[in-house]
Amino acid sequence: MKHGFLASLLALAGCASSAPRTLTPAAGPVPKVTTIDRAVSPDRARAAVDAAGFFYAFWDTGDVTYADRALASSFVDHTLPRGRPQGPEGVKFASKGFRMAVPDLRCSIEDLMVVGNEVVARLVFTGTHTGPFMDKPPTGKAIRFNAIDILHVEQGKIVEDWHIEDNVELLRQLGAL
Repeated sequence: MKHGFLASLLALAGCASSAPRTLTPAAGPVPKVTTIDRAVSPDRARAAVDAAGFFYAFWDTGDVTYADRALASSFVDHTLPRGRPQGPEGVKFASKGFRMAVPDLRCSIEDLMVVGNEVVARLVFTGTHTGPFMDKPPTGKAIRFNAIDILHVEQGKIVEDWHIEDNVELLRQLGAL
């Protein structure tokens, strides 16, 4: 049976299972470091890692199928930027808008930690600024910025998110500062 990267991560963390897997975020980024609290049950760890995997596959590819799989319909973004709709549609709105400026946007997971119902991820986003952003013309330059997410996962879906991005660095690179 082919398990994909999430099963491998869970096996390394001592949370392997022989349960069959369905949709796998094969197109998504593989965390460089994964830490799972030993107090978290294998089923809860698997659900949390799967939800995060789908979420970051969405950010890495822009494929809304992954967002639909990752996010609960009741999803709440607690650090919602001005002008962005709340809920799953807000996440899709943000990705679509940013991908207009950086169509080749990629997301890498530097660290992924699971504790209780929470997943903390340290991320790096990269791409090339080839489209307009905030009324600024494309620069054609590479961009790179960091982000940190705290995801609350219930029943295999992300129900809440707190995030912070290095927006000052991003805006500097995009010529908006």
